[in-house]
Amino acid sequence: MTRALFGFELAMLLKARFTWIIGALLLAALGWGAVNGQANADAQQATIDRVKVHAAAKVAKQQADVARYSRPFDAVLPYWQDPSDAAGYMRYGLAAYAVKPPSPLAGIAIGQSRLLPFYIKTDLDYVAPPAAAFDFINPRILSLGEFDLSFVLVYVLPLALIAIGASRLAAERDSGALRLMAAQLPSFRQLVMLKFSVAAVVCVPFTLGATVLALLVAGTPCWSTQTMDTMLLLGAALAGFTLFWVALTALVASRIGVVGSYLRLVSVWIGFTFFVPAAGALVIDMAYPAPSPLLYLDDLRRANDFKPAERDALFVALARAEPAYASAAERVGKVSYATKQIAVQQAVERQVAERAAAAARQNDLASGKAATLRWLSPAMVFDTLLQQAAGTGVERHKRFIKRTGDYTDELRAFFWPRAMAEAANPANACQGCAGRMNFTDHDKIPRFEADRPLDGVAGGIGGAVGYLWLLAGALVLMLWSGRTFRA
Repeated sequence: MTRALFGFELAMLLKARFTWIIGALLLAALGWGAVNGQANADAQQATIDRVKVHAAAKVAKQQADVARYSRPFDAVLPYWQDPSDAAGYMRYGLAAYAVKPPSPLAGIAIGQSRLLPFYIKTDLDYVAPPAAAFDFINPRILSLGEFDLSFVLVYVLPLALIAIGASRLAAERDSGALRLMAAQLPSFRQLVMLKFSVAAVVCVPFTLGATVLALLVAGTPCWSTQTMDTMLLLGAALAGFTLFWVALTALVASRIGVVGSYLRLVSVWIGFTFFVPAAGALVIDMAYPAPSPLLYLDDLRRANDFKPAERDALFVALARAEPAYASAAERVGKVSYATKQIAVQQAVERQVAERAAAAARQNDLASGKAATLRWLSPAMVFDTLLQQAAGTGVERHKRFIKRTGDYTDELRAFFWPRAMAEAANPANACQGCAGRMNFTDHDKIPRFEADRPLDGVAGGIGGAVGYLWLLAGALVLMLWSGRTFRA
């Protein structure tokens, strides 16, 4: 009887026109979202490729200019136009970029990638946070949010599951058919579990298959050797998330009528996807108010407000601290502005260090609390998991900013000693040439090494996958107990 009823319920669910309508709409939404996400990732990769071509072409032109200026010439180039002058080049000619390439799975979730810079033109006057260097986007477009695959899975999928499953038990209860069906089985709990199993057997494989199909249509390389382990974990997370909503729908629909089921399930969906995140953001904002960027900018402005005499004094102190550069202090009036800015930059960073450190601590505290509150909502956990897998979340961006700062320090360690040595020994390496020829090591300039977006992702999302399955398992156990079921 159980097997026959299972087959009957499965056939009824698959034959229902409403099931096919919901499935078709969900498949279309998944495909549209995947195409949008992959288009954003492709556009970012194309921009990064153009940035690299631009930087390489500029360096090639500068090297050609060095060769051209190495011959005798009647005039001498100003230092800010001379690619063979270390101080002038590091301030006015350097074309070095830090880039955050999109992950192979970036099409899954746009995340924060349209709000945060994915490439930064490095500046030796770097003060965190660095300025973004990417195209401006209309803020009204950004305020609408992003319609991508993660949006469909996190926000639309639960509604589709509710629409399909809420009426399976509730409508039959209202019509009186549920009592007749329950009489054919040893217990009403068995009937509820049977209907739940039918819904799970249909919805979980369909969701997984439709998601993979959408990614393949969008051109996302989801089955390469590089992405296989992450995709398997994403599949497990999606299955757990789907099973959670199917079980929750069965749990509610087994207790009340059709209208009540829809109202309660949609209320739960609103609570998990909107109310909990909004309440959490409000609590964090009240407990850990964000530092004012205006105060930071005001400190930065005051720190940069040096008079020429103060700039000279800072440079003299810096030069005398190192015997090899002491002679530059004696001729400070003839040292270039770019070289003096080395001392100024160090002084500026010392003055704003306290506020910058306080802001970083405040942000870290708020981020830590937000990460804890996120576990209150399965939707938030699943959304964060998708962004982590796609490499478009905040944590990867924080690492990118940190690596950009480290790269700036590498460039400083390369250029600053050369500029100071040039100031201490102002003689040209090529007498009578248009250029000074004191700097010709363009090929040795440090290059930014981009990260590998998928490194560590599988380990980072494993806990969230287990959490989703734990919630789904808890609801299944509640269904199995069946203490408050009524036919």
